[in-house]
Amino acid sequence: MTEDNDAASRYRAPALEKGLDIIELLASSPSPLSLTAIASTLGRSMGEIYRIALALEARGYIRRDRDSDYFVLTLRLFELAHENPPTNRLLSVALPLMEELATLSQQSCHLAVLSGARVLIVAQVDAPRPMHYAVRLGAQFPLAETSSGAVMLAYQPEHHRQALIEACIASTPEMADTLPERIKTILVDGGERRPSLVVSGVTNLTRPVFDHRGSVAAALTVPFLDQTGLSVDADQAETAVAATALKISAALGWREERQSNHLAV
Repeated sequence: MTEDNDAASRYRAPALEKGLDIIELLASSPSPLSLTAIASTLGRSMGEIYRIALALEARGYIRRDRDSDYFVLTLRLFELAHENPPTNRLLSVALPLMEELATLSQQSCHLAVLSGARVLIVAQVDAPRPMHYAVRLGAQFPLAETSSGAVMLAYQPEHHRQALIEACIASTPEMADTLPERIKTILVDGGERRPSLVVSGVTNLTRPVFDHRGSVAAALTVPFLDQTGLSVDADQAETAVAATALKISAALGWREERQSNHLAV
């Protein structure tokens, strides 16, 4: 046994690990799961899973459907993330400005942060028009699948950015020819404007949001949907996104001269 393996074995917490396994499984499942399915998928016995699941249910992390007895993940973890002071500060600053942006652009807008190697939508404001496209609050996406993720990736410190680029390419090898160049373009342009890789007819208008240290804290996006009767075009909406991202950054204490040089790829 290696030293690392010995340390990992010494400090294991089996009950905690089982609880985290259940939470991660339910988070990735598109539908509710029975205790039998949870145990089978995790390679555990019902006896191992039963008490852990009841404890998670009692603490509000998972919920059981009373008709089917199947379990789903609640929003408890999402709520805890929002109680974190930096997230609270970001949202309290961003939401009023995002509401103004939705009115100015006549489009919905959303704010995303990094969650490991994924993108998490932490704020969303609907467009004032009856027909619009919007991303669901709390939704998560692979990092390079969205403009929000690509922009936040571009503005990471160089060593972290390179590690994330390599991870994206490892999971999606076809990105090897396009992702590094995409990152360079984002850094030159100060954001990204491109057709959505997920939804046809939508153009992502994305800008970074910086904190007081000059580190990228989030990405602000308007998923622009062109339609009859709009008095705002994509160019005007893009200008509004850029201005709003700067206002949010300034309210977080960002000053342009404090921003680190992220341009080397």
